[in-house]
Amino acid sequence: MFDTLRNNSRIIVYLVVIAFVISGGFMGYGAYLNNRGGGQAPNQGPAVIAEVNGMEISQQEYYSMLQQQAPNSSLSSSQIIPFRYQVLEALIERKLILAKAEEFDIQVEVSDSEVDENYNNILEQNEITDQELAETLAEQGSTIGELRENIKDSLQNTKTLTEAINQGVGKVEVSDQEIQKLYNQRYLKVETESKKTETENSKQKESDSEPKLEEVSSDLKTEIKNKKRNEAINNWLKELKTDAQIKINQPVLKAYHDLENENYEQAVKQFSDFVEQENTDPIFYSYLAAAYQGQNNYDRAETAYENGLNDFPDNKDLRFKFAEFLAEQDKNEAAVKQLDEISANVESSSDFMTYYKLFIMYSRLGAEEKAEISMEKAREISAQVEQNQQNSEIETDSTSPVDQDSETMEEDLEIETPLETENSN
Repeated sequence: MFDTLRNNSRIIVYLVVIAFVISGGFMGYGAYLNNRGGGQAPNQGPAVIAEVNGMEISQQEYYSMLQQQAPNSSLSSSQIIPFRYQVLEALIERKLILAKAEEFDIQVEVSDSEVDENYNNILEQNEITDQELAETLAEQGSTIGELRENIKDSLQNTKTLTEAINQGVGKVEVSDQEIQKLYNQRYLKVETESKKTETENSKQKESDSEPKLEEVSSDLKTEIKNKKRNEAINNWLKELKTDAQIKINQPVLKAYHDLENENYEQAVKQFSDFVEQENTDPIFYSYLAAAYQGQNNYDRAETAYENGLNDFPDNKDLRFKFAEFLAEQDKNEAAVKQLDEISANVESSSDFMTYYKLFIMYSRLGAEEKAEISMEKAREISAQVEQNQQNSEIETDSTSPVDQDSETMEEDLEIETPLETENSN
């Protein structure tokens, strides 16, 4: 769900999302920053979130990046801390890359035409005029001149980061052998015994349906090159971070960093402290359990989940996590009981995702009858959403297509169950 922080050349995460000042924000932004609902330790807000080789990442810089990268809908409690951490990781990497840019003595220029192009894109994407943009910015205490300067700074930073990565990673080469290998894997089917008995005619037809190497060679080369480049960038960034002195001052992010980097002893200590705090977040119990799992201390991990559910018996995320943990320990019967608790206490008859997750997990555990009941509930919700949409269209005499979310639900309901997929393999 957070691939936008690590896709392609990784540069996209460093762009200033200028359009944000026009759109006025995004849904649920407070959930990413406040002290509740996202694993934020109470009364903990250091002015300097982290330090990288002595370079500071300020609270303002960090929150600004959160603001730019946040999705257009609210994340669940279990997704917020990983999202926050990925944003911090991106900023840490940005600091390290810019330091390398200074070391490489990289100098870049941004032309007025480039600024004009990006400025015009903002007007087009937001479907507003210069005057409307000026009025919107004025309400936010800014001007078009300041916006253009921000665009220029953003483009300059992006070019600098790109060139630093290019020099750090070096040129990526793709051999003819690599192209041939991918072509063989993708287009040349392995002959089975049954195919050997086919007539020459049918073999010729099958061969004719496959593209020739020269027809797809350029696309295959680009695909291989992008993959190799991404791997090279990830490895280069990993080396930079390994050699760097990184200090995280924000307590929750530090604890999660220790968990991610397999420093389980510290993670256990920190998350143990968090769960003892007043008004703690249930997600801390999940991370405490994960830290115990990292130490192969499964009894304590199970106890952490049980303690969490004693304090938060209605928390579905925590109970789903506990069910997954029990399934991993081959305690299927106990896992099913946890799912039964969720099923019996679904907050809303329209909670599609809960029923869908129940279907997935019941299927994995072999509880086919309960899986089918959950799937039927999900189908009913999907049908109701579609019916409501159709009724709305009739009332407004609209000719717009059915809401994409409804279509996506319908498509999701057509997939095989995990057990069926495994059997088919």
